[in-house]
Amino acid sequence: MPSPVHAPPAAASWWLGTWSRPPDRPAQVALVVALGLLVIALAPGGPAWLASTLDFTSLGDLRRRRRFLGVAAFCAAFLSLGYIAFYLRGGPRATDAAAYWLQGRALSHGELAWAVPDPSASFRTRLLLFSSDGRLAGIFPPGYPLLLAFCFLVGAPMLVGPAIAAALVLATWLLARELAESAGERDVRAEAVARAAVGLSIVSAALRYHTADALPYGAAAVAAAMALACALRARRTADARLFGVAGLALGALLATQPLATVAVAAVVAALAFGRPGAAAAPDAARPEGRASALAWACVGSIPGVLLLLAARHAATGHALASPAAAYLAAVAPPAPAHLGARAALIATLHRVRAHLLDVANLEPLALLALVPVLGRRRTPAAALAALVVAGEILVRAPFAAGAPAPGAGASLLVVALPIEHALVALALAQLFPRSVPRAATATLALALAGFAVHASYDHESAAAEDLGRPRFEPDVVREGSVANGLLFFDDDRGFELAFDPAVPASHGVEAVRMRGDDHDRLLYDVLGHPPAHRYLATAATASVVPWVPPGGSIETWRFEAESDWPPAARSGAWAEVADPGAPCASDGHVLSVTPSDGVSGSVTIALPVPRGPAEPTPQARSWTVTPRVLSRGGAGRGTLELRTEPDGPPLATWTWSDGGVRVATCNELPARPVELGGERSRAWLVVRAEGGSVALDKTTLRPAPIGHR
Repeated sequence: MPSPVHAPPAAASWWLGTWSRPPDRPAQVALVVALGLLVIALAPGGPAWLASTLDFTSLGDLRRRRRFLGVAAFCAAFLSLGYIAFYLRGGPRATDAAAYWLQGRALSHGELAWAVPDPSASFRTRLLLFSSDGRLAGIFPPGYPLLLAFCFLVGAPMLVGPAIAAALVLATWLLARELAESAGERDVRAEAVARAAVGLSIVSAALRYHTADALPYGAAAVAAAMALACALRARRTADARLFGVAGLALGALLATQPLATVAVAAVVAALAFGRPGAAAAPDAARPEGRASALAWACVGSIPGVLLLLAARHAATGHALASPAAAYLAAVAPPAPAHLGARAALIATLHRVRAHLLDVANLEPLALLALVPVLGRRRTPAAALAALVVAGEILVRAPFAAGAPAPGAGASLLVVALPIEHALVALALAQLFPRSVPRAATATLALALAGFAVHASYDHESAAAEDLGRPRFEPDVVREGSVANGLLFFDDDRGFELAFDPAVPASHGVEAVRMRGDDHDRLLYDVLGHPPAHRYLATAATASVVPWVPPGGSIETWRFEAESDWPPAARSGAWAEVADPGAPCASDGHVLSVTPSDGVSGSVTIALPVPRGPAEPTPQARSWTVTPRVLSRGGAGRGTLELRTEPDGPPLATWTWSDGGVRVATCNELPARPVELGGERSRAWLVVRAEGGSVALDKTTLRPAPIGHR
């Protein structure tokens, strides 16, 4: 999903950003290190002295690559761990991170989609697709959740980010080395360029964030850099088998961020069909050599393609249908056919502006990436790398809207960061051919100083937003001595972080989404009244307290319509949870249904059915159903059908009009007796809207009077 967007309150201040003294301890440390590196860069023989002092990193011997890469990978992973501890406060924080977390946990059990018991609303949240067969699936591509799943299996899911940070070091080194080789740099100078790019990768605060939080953008950056590096090397050496590795990385990128694959795949295909350099083997230029290269790339991409298709089929029932598109169609108004050239351009400029800070913590340093592309020593390889960056920006432009929120950065463009780091490092070699180490040291100093007095404010802001802590902390549950039973959550993100599809309340702690109506009581009754607690989190503290769902009346069951959002199915309409501002609205919210075309459409939601005894009795089978709707004075006309199956015949039908009132008014529709069966746990409500929006407030079930049984 895209990062949250908004219109910046003051355009000038947003574009300039915040500049001031270091706001926290990491920024202060960064400033001290920056000043030290700047002094070393300016001092005669300073870089050589630094290299000899840090000889354990083999900086002084450019031929010892493995040792350097090992130490650099460790540094990147360690800094990402530090980001988790200091800025994330120990766990996932981003809006979408909790949903990725849940998908990864499910995949650790081998589940692309998982079954949930009734009432299903107790286990459903935003960013999840619910199907009529009682199964849930995440809407995000499965590539990053698969990486999370491996870490869940070893009991350390937060280590996935530091592992990606270490992989980014290798991918950046490979890509920068290839760009340097293609630009005519050899041996020591090419290695110096590669190491400068690795240094930029390590000090990039944006990469530290995206390899700390549970988000896929760092993994996508690794895949894109590896695909481009292997394709460049395959073209340079005329080894078609390396296109297989590039294809494997492309498949991983497709399974992680499908849209980001477009530009990278186009460049890899161009390299496969292009003519090799002078050092390549003669047969690589022949058509059969090009066909072989493309075949290797296609074969290599198969695992990623199959993983994506399998996840889509599990979520939607169709391998080519996008779960994210299906979800957005059900819960959001139709997007305009296009934003317009001016709106798209402004939104794209906002993202490019945010992305400039992500490159090296200081916007002017990012402009160095243009030197290998526009300078006198420009090469086809650098141009192709820049084409990937431009392609990522253009591909995102039609979907851009507004400006990224402060602290969010340009998440969707993170995939381009390793490429830009390689181009900046190559620019240093071209601008300062006789003093690359000195130029690299000074650049790293400026990047660290930029974080200290500029970029750190965005990260501090992101760390303090929301509660300023993760929505769920496992240590709180352990300290509360909660070992089994139900754990109710007030918010979606806390539930998603805590829920494990493989852990029932009888064998551990089962996370449940609290709804505030009889969904809670019904689940508690169905499970036989297990121990129940409530997770409470504030900015100051988090705790678990004993909590039992209110008993209510044994004769009456109230199910809020908004509790079953997102809907299980839709046809030409979308649904939202709305606050109508009407005192009569139960729990202050309603489920609003709007035709996508303004003419007609419907959504389907689940209606829990309280279970009767093992041997059904007439009383257990017959219920009086009373829907309650909200009229807001609009043009909509509503039809409500109660069905035992989503596509079955209706057992009862109600109609009403949204108009005819000046003030929002709640109306109970006529009570109708229906027979649902003693063992049935779920029925379906189909809400149809014609001519405009309609709103369903709640549905009440009571045992049918004797005369109707």
